[in-house]
Amino acid sequence: MARKPSHPPRPGETPLARDFFAGRYAKVVEATFGPSRPIAAADVAFVVGALTFLGRTEDAQVCFDGARRHGGALDPRTSAASRFFLGVAYARAGNFERAHRLLVAGALGRTRDPDPWVAAFVFQGLACHRYFTGRYRASAQHALRALRAAHVVRFGYVQMLANDLRGHALAQLGQYRAAESLLEQARRHSQRLGFGMNAYAIECSIANYGAEFIAGPEALERIQTLLRRPAHDSYSRRALLTESATLLALRGRCSEANAALDEADADARRADGRRAKIMTLLARLHVRRWSEGPAACSALLEPTRGLVAEDDVAFRVELLLFDALVARATGDDPRYARVAAELRGLARTHEHYRAKATLEQLDLTPAVARAFPEDELTPLLRAVATRDRRVLPRLLALGLLGPVPELLGLTPGRRIVFISGENVALLEDHGDLELKGSPPRWCVALLQLLARGVASKEQIVSALWGLRSYRPERHDPLVRTTIHRLRTFLAPHGDWIFVHDAGYGCRVALHYADAVESVELDAPLVDGEAPAVHRTVDRARAAGGLRAHAADDETPVTRVLEKLEQTRERVGVRELSRALGLSESTTLRALRELIARRLVVRTGWARATRYALRDARGASLTGP
Repeated sequence: MARKPSHPPRPGETPLARDFFAGRYAKVVEATFGPSRPIAAADVAFVVGALTFLGRTEDAQVCFDGARRHGGALDPRTSAASRFFLGVAYARAGNFERAHRLLVAGALGRTRDPDPWVAAFVFQGLACHRYFTGRYRASAQHALRALRAAHVVRFGYVQMLANDLRGHALAQLGQYRAAESLLEQARRHSQRLGFGMNAYAIECSIANYGAEFIAGPEALERIQTLLRRPAHDSYSRRALLTESATLLALRGRCSEANAALDEADADARRADGRRAKIMTLLARLHVRRWSEGPAACSALLEPTRGLVAEDDVAFRVELLLFDALVARATGDDPRYARVAAELRGLARTHEHYRAKATLEQLDLTPAVARAFPEDELTPLLRAVATRDRRVLPRLLALGLLGPVPELLGLTPGRRIVFISGENVALLEDHGDLELKGSPPRWCVALLQLLARGVASKEQIVSALWGLRSYRPERHDPLVRTTIHRLRTFLAPHGDWIFVHDAGYGCRVALHYADAVESVELDAPLVDGEAPAVHRTVDRARAAGGLRAHAADDETPVTRVLEKLEQTRERVGVRELSRALGLSESTTLRALRELIARRLVVRTGWARATRYALRDARGASLTGP
């Protein structure tokens, strides 16, 4: 019986093609690309593709040109796939002229190829070109055509690419939920087909989109989890690094953000891509805004503007945001008006969600005209830009500390910011911020003293404990303990408290967000001598003496004491006065007497001051 003649495998049907689809790009290149490693005709396109995904676009171009010179007319599949991979690489790098020649020129004829495998790549190439040049609806339509062609021949790889790109296009239009659904569909499809690295790249895209509108810490956590995994696609890793830098800066971690950008810069230099450089420069603008202030962004605007092409709509919008922030910070009203007009034009002609979100952030559009409903960040940044302090509690609760100085009208620097309404202190060091909850009253009062200049031990003892005499042998250990506790509270900035021959001082300024300029301690806390660090108090005995002294009359002091015994919780003056039907001043006088008798302790300061019964163990005078 005669055997059927065997046909050589077509492009896309070889073992090397399967390695490529699975994302094993380094393995593909290692097996084929080199002077003594001939490339089979059916594998040329996938060697080209692997080189582009590894950031070696020029080598990929050499491989494609060599195949055309030495192999004669290329198989239509090889030509279509090679043009697609190279064209997308050039578009990602911002070389739109080359991308147009490969993806668009003559595409109409190639879409009519009788092989749907070829047509699928051609339509997908058109979709990519439309996407990178800001025509998102056209991009989604071409990707749908690619999907239909790929379905005809059951070409799973292009089906995955088409759904992925449709998701990207819808995300740029602000249709986030639909976009997320398509991207998840593409990711699951990749996993079913065994395309692990492609699934990773899609997961990176989903995480990056989430980072642009999710205000909670989960957005950064997801990106950092992905960064810990091995990546075979330099573009995806670079995008993760730049997005993580923006989020780190928002959360008051600008030193970490700059380290991430240094790594992204090194990768961008290897790739030598214009868009790669723009991505890191734009991320540096975000970091600089929160670490040095909007006006400081001016120095980076011109270098970035020189790289951004007219077709880079997303980049243009982001750059215009910083142009507007600089104009507002410097009072350049004509420049601000020009930027606003350009943003409105881009929002109208390209429907890009970033244009709409930027207009909202700059308070140039009604707050109801949202880019998309799931956007949590833009309303917060709008409040920061307009100095709406009502958003401060939410920023603190979410851990978005970077914008707080700008919200308070401060240029980022080194200072301690007290926010009495939230009972917190914010340690600020040029974009690196630490939030400290419930600063003790003694801590606030001591910092006020040290910030005025070098304070002697005598001054510290007098200010904190109201002692009329200072005895080094008795009081020095308590002062040293107090300074140690202050440095511990200020960690990692304990070095802001310095030692001087004359005493102690503070290297940074204090700022009061609630216009509270001082904290009054009820001194003397004890009479004559410094107390021991811990002292046991017999509360029952002291309270009994107080009631006996009041005889049969129910004084405000006894009423306040009884109320505190009933509640067993920390309460404020206003709450107590309303519950007892006393005036706030009468309630405050009663509380001060109870503090002097060591029956009640006070925590917090200013509007955050709270009172509670002292526990049976007593409390440290320098404790919280």
